[in-house]
Amino acid sequence: MTIYALSSGPGISGVAVIRVSGKDAAKVIKKLTGSNRLPSPRVASLKKLNKNGQKNLIDEGVIIWFPAPNSYTGEDLAEFHVHGSRAVINAMHSAISKIRNCRLAEPGEFTKKAFQNGKINLLKAESIADLISAETEIQRKQALKIMSGESSDKFNLWRKKLLKILSHIEAKIDFPDEDLPKNIIKEI
Repeated sequence: MTIYALSSGPGISGVAVIRVSGKDAAKVIKKLTGSNRLPSPRVASLKKLNKNGQKNLIDEGVIIWFPAPNSYTGEDLAEFHVHGSRAVINAMHSAISKIRNCRLAEPGEFTKKAFQNGKINLLKAESIADLISAETEIQRKQALKIMSGESSDKFNLWRKKLLKILSHIEAKIDFPDEDLPKNIIKEI
């Protein structure tokens, strides 16, 4: 199933970004532009966007095409940068919804697909959610620290130390009569 959603914030703005991800993302581009040619990958292309190939113009906007696996989700992905009025966004959503196998994405579903397709790990997925919802400078910095992997290194070091401590405890419990090193208690 191909999913789509407004990726930029809700409300009126100069530009709105509508993201489409899935095996039919290329079909969505072709239908809305009325062309059988896809834009060059990762190059912004100005195109007229019509209601499913008809002459009814929705808007003129920028399309960025990210073929799989080189996209955020790991699937074929298209971004439509259009004017951010409610009317344009609604018309885009309506046109995409009429294309077979396309449905509105659930909140966080693009990131979920990125995780499922091995593009990001769970820690990064959670840090993206934290960054999106950050309201303070401290929250923003913490989310970026986790996203960059800086915190992962610390967590992995703690995990390694805890596993070593656990192995010493298990050795002491499982082999109390054995001749274990004297410093094993200190290690714990």
